[in-house]
Amino acid sequence: MRIALVGMGRMGEAVSELAARRGHEIVARFDEYIDRYPSLPDVPDLPDALESADAIIDFTLPDAVPENIARYCRWGLPAVIGTTGWYDRLDEAQALVDKYDGAILYAPNFSIGVALLAQVVRSILPLLDKLPEYDAAVHEVHHIGKADSPSGTALMLADLIVEGLKRKDHIETETQHGRIDAHALHVTSSRLGGVVGKHDVSLDSPFDKLVFSHEAKSRRGFAFGAVRAAEWLSGRKGLFTLDDLLAEWLGS
Repeated sequence: MRIALVGMGRMGEAVSELAARRGHEIVARFDEYIDRYPSLPDVPDLPDALESADAIIDFTLPDAVPENIARYCRWGLPAVIGTTGWYDRLDEAQALVDKYDGAILYAPNFSIGVALLAQVVRSILPLLDKLPEYDAAVHEVHHIGKADSPSGTALMLADLIVEGLKRKDHIETETQHGRIDAHALHVTSSRLGGVVGKHDVSLDSPFDKLVFSHEAKSRRGFAFGAVRAAEWLSGRKGLFTLDDLLAEWLGS
């Protein structure tokens, strides 16, 4: 597969390494916006540098993603989006995918380990509905340079819990200076040194405490998941998440 990278930070470097190990070729590299093209609807023709690309992997900044998705759909290039912080514009992305018959796969975290953690959390929620003694919370830790807080992954895990646990009906991300609403799921964040990423889902009762935890060893795990996602996206049309890939792997 011939891959173009958009976003040449540390994640771009990791994707380059993992893609090469899996026999793929990096045919083009861009920083944030592709050549700083004009805003919509002035989407230009396919740049020469992308004529040989089979897919794009995008790790840019939230403000760049919607315009970039418009370009990828207009050009007919499948794209994997690893940036968070733009999900309030998912309706626009869906409209573009529908209009141009595009192929976009996005995820707040491309770590296969995080995807497995989400599967575990989802599977135990029906049991927790029968066990009101257990309260739940989500905590994440990232490096001091991370742009968003809480992380997209923490919010994804929190959404799973709120959707699947009847006694929790909303997410609270702010510091609590008084008694927290019993129906709120508290999602907290820390920023510390160079921590790549750590997410904990805690279940606490008067009798014991369970912690389901994922800690990234390096950015290579995210890069591996993004490359696997690009491989899976080839030949498909639609707006997908990593859950769609996992569902196919699980045969569901």
